[in-house]
Amino acid sequence: MSADRSIHQELPAVTIVVTSCNRFDLLNRTMKSLLRYFDAPIAEIIIAEDSGNDAIYQSLDFDDPRLTIILNKPQLGQMKSIDRAYELVKTDYVFHCEDDWEFLRPGFIAESLAILQAFPLVSMVGLRARTELNPLIRNQPVETLDGLEFFHYDPTLHPEYFSYSFNPGLRRISDFRKFAPMHQLGREEDVSYRFKQDGYWMANLEHPAVRHIGDERHIQDPFQHARPKSVFGRLLRSVRKRVKRLRRKFGAA
Repeated sequence: MSADRSIHQELPAVTIVVTSCNRFDLLNRTMKSLLRYFDAPIAEIIIAEDSGNDAIYQSLDFDDPRLTIILNKPQLGQMKSIDRAYELVKTDYVFHCEDDWEFLRPGFIAESLAILQAFPLVSMVGLRARTELNPLIRNQPVETLDGLEFFHYDPTLHPEYFSYSFNPGLRRISDFRKFAPMHQLGREEDVSYRFKQDGYWMANLEHPAVRHIGDERHIQDPFQHARPKSVFGRLLRSVRKRVKRLRRKFGAA
């Protein structure tokens, strides 16, 4: 269970960054549940909307004086959108989220902060249930920090993943800026690989605080290659990924 410890001390202000793309119904569900359970002072809420759709201003059903909306015209894609939003962050800690998550309980910011403060090489603290995670890490053993239960993503289990993610979670702005701009690194797995090279790893709370609600509503990033539909295309993509991962496993960039 959550720890009855000093993690519930006065918490520093946190900036919330949410990336979104024309899914305003999901965005509203995400924001309502997040703000309901967020257990730290909020310095600013930054929503990076990549659709260019002005309807976002009428579609949000919450009003908050701390809210800043970045409307990308033209579209920038996920990675450049993240870079643009993070340029505005003034706090030491950022809570990053996309527009298709529902938060389930309070306390996860205090718990995540305790882990980040205890482990300088934890890049972010995830909140998902084990059953939603990559099968390679679902059976990682439970660890404790003053009674707080968590587990870590062993970065040696995959040549790219498990050192950084844009899943919902608390992180330090200093770590992000160490490698920014992120779009120059490539995709999310490339960002993770860069963090891995510097010894970073990810932690995850044992007791989940979020669930994914966007499985049937995927948005294709126009600046990333779409998944091929033909058998040959899928085979070629699989071969390229395996070659890339083998190269990285043995130290190639």
